Amino acid sequence: MQDELLKALRRKKMEESIIKFLRDPMEFIRGNPVRLGYISCAIGGCLMLISYIYGLEFVAPYDAYILAGIAAFVPPAYYLYSEQKRIRKAEDAFPELLRDLAQAKRAGLSLIDAVSLTAEGEYGLLTDGIRAISTQLTWGVPFEDALRIFVKRYPTRIIKRSIEMIIEGYKTGGEVGEVLKIAADDVMELKSLEKRRIGDMGPYVMICYATFFVFLGVLLVLYQTFIPTMVEAAQAVAEAGAGGRGGVMIKNVNVKMLKMLFFHCAVIQGICSGLVAGKLGEGKIIAGLRHAVVMALAAFGLFAALTIMA
Repeated sequence: MQDELLKALRRKKMEESIIKFLRDPMEFIRGNPVRLGYISCAIGGCLMLISYIYGLEFVAPYDAYILAGIAAFVPPAYYLYSEQKRIRKAEDAFPELLRDLAQAKRAGLSLIDAVSLTAEGEYGLLTDGIRAISTQLTWGVPFEDALRIFVKRYPTRIIKRSIEMIIEGYKTGGEVGEVLKIAADDVMELKSLEKRRIGDMGPYVMICYATFFVFLGVLLVLYQTFIPTMVEAAQAVAEAGAGGRGGVMIKNVNVKMLKMLFFHCAVIQGICSGLVAGKLGEGKIIAGLRHAVVMALAAFGLFAALTIMA
């Protein structure tokens, strides 16, 4: 009886997880990012298995496995990109939230009344968070604990820094309104510096893209001119019956191997350039995953088009 009850509970929990995933995949993954690794491994593994069973080959030998690997990195790349946008929206709304809360507190309202008044406003992604703080304070939850719960909900670097500053100021007995104002000014300064850094590093990201596509252009020229020239030279040597070491070298040119080499160089260059672009633009190599996926797919698309037109 107990075993049946446990099985029913597990089944119910699994059904709820599936429903939650279908309703809001991003929120489901955000609850435990490790799930994203399972999804990516499943996608990559299935595509590789299909490639192995059907012997798929689009551009060069084993290229289907490369495409499967790129596809496996699409979900993490999209997740990181969407999370970065979510973090920016939250941090952009945070200074306004702190300023309004500081003004309400400095107007003479109690802490609970100030938070309740501020919770009536709209602050984008932070609206639900400030309303949750208002409810928690009404229920008797300490202000520090409510702020820590808020941080767990929005665990960004700037919000963590500011909340810790507010908590320390509150614990030392400082005026909460003044502490909130100082925290708001600090966040505004940090956001200003970050926007300036992104603006300064933006051209370097574009340079990464430009150099990659220039590299693709060079490979395209070699693909369209160098390989046909080598094939014509080999045919001319074969027809002339030329011997010698030089003639043997031309006759032994492996065209398929050269094309595969160019293709692999393009994909590797795309991945490396994408990661460098992420490091320059966002300050994190992992942030370049989306750039790497875009560039690798561009390289794959170019060589696929060349194969079709050949």
